[in-house]
Amino acid sequence: MLRKGIKPDNYTYPFLLNSCATLSALDQGVETHGRILRTGFVMYTPVSNALIDMYGKCNSLDQSRRVFDEMLERDVVSYNALVGAHARLGEEMDQAQRVFDRMPVRNVISFNGMIVGYVNSGDLDSARRVFDRMPEKNVVSWTTMLVGYAKNGFVDSARFLFDTMPERNLFAWTAMINGYAQNGRPSEALELFRRMEKARIKPVAVTMTGVISASAQLGGTELANWIGSYVDREGIEKNEKVLTALIDMHAKCGNMEEACRLFDGIPCPDVFSYSALIAGLASHGHGFKALEIFRKMQEEGIDPDKITFVGVLAACSHTGLVEDGLRFWDRMVKDYQIKPEADHFACMVDMLARAGRLAEAHEMVKSMPEGPHPGALGALLSACKTYGNVEIAESIAKKLIVLEPENTGNYLLLSSAYASRGQWEEAAKVRVAMKERRIDKLPGCSWIEV
Repeated sequence: MLRKGIKPDNYTYPFLLNSCATLSALDQGVETHGRILRTGFVMYTPVSNALIDMYGKCNSLDQSRRVFDEMLERDVVSYNALVGAHARLGEEMDQAQRVFDRMPVRNVISFNGMIVGYVNSGDLDSARRVFDRMPEKNVVSWTTMLVGYAKNGFVDSARFLFDTMPERNLFAWTAMINGYAQNGRPSEALELFRRMEKARIKPVAVTMTGVISASAQLGGTELANWIGSYVDREGIEKNEKVLTALIDMHAKCGNMEEACRLFDGIPCPDVFSYSALIAGLASHGHGFKALEIFRKMQEEGIDPDKITFVGVLAACSHTGLVEDGLRFWDRMVKDYQIKPEADHFACMVDMLARAGRLAEAHEMVKSMPEGPHPGALGALLSACKTYGNVEIAESIAKKLIVLEPENTGNYLLLSSAYASRGQWEEAAKVRVAMKERRIDKLPGCSWIEV
């Protein structure tokens, strides 16, 4: 357009700035801003409004506020654009509140912007106060509050809002289903999905990621196969997130052949896809294959994250590759600056304990920054029984009994460790302690009906 000598006007620039905002193209947005200043179109309110919005969506809050402050005339869109810039980042909400309070006119977008901002900043109490003050709410208002509650673990509060909504759209159903799935309540997620089906609301890809996640948590092969068929039958878009969720689901249900097939169908797998496959292979006895996939991931130039390393360390543990595991641990900490978490420590303790390197495993347990993890302690205690190390077993058992006082297995492992060394008197004392605390060994049972 410029090369043809056609000059843009005040109608051109808002569309151009909207494009920069959509693409998060800050450099081109700044260049366009300079052209606007040189040509004088900044005096048009819609152009300045588009600038505020562009800078906000490009995470440049200071520039959004600067454009707003320099405006000679502002309308409700100007105020909403600045509130929206704060809301997107969930930052400096005290300043956003001052802007909101100064607004001569407010509409539902103004209130929704404040709710989004407070939700993104984690201040649900303030978000709820704004929500309750609204003279008129729309489905966005309700859904934003619902998402805020679910994201912060208040699933029952989210469900109360969902049930009281005057109208529900696809996004509300999706938010509630994903809220249940993300908070470890898969049965309720699937029950709601069935209700959604009965209401004849067709799910989309983002809905199905929550449904697939819930199915993965339940771990049933039959359910997983039905979900996979449903995605195909209903023509759900198999984007990367859906495929990754399907890989994770089939992997957790033990169907590694299907998980690998789905992985091979992703044109450009990302770190999440690789991590799901690596974790699945590692947990189902395919440790060498998991490490082979990890090497392929590195060859593709994709940096691993903390989830990837849980799978890699588990693979090393299950295959007995202790030195490789120690090397990966060092790379995780030094090369990728990933702070080890409980799951990483548990994998390392399990790996060292399986190899009989109990002293090293014990030191690893003692170095855990947030204190001993029951899973890591249990793995070490079990290894102490195998290798007859009563000294470490005693130390570990005492910690486990404090953390899990009702767990029968901890007492039995300690008793067995004593027995393996012929320390019958100590083994008997453990069993006496169980009786005194009224802790009974769980009886065997069968699911087979007679």
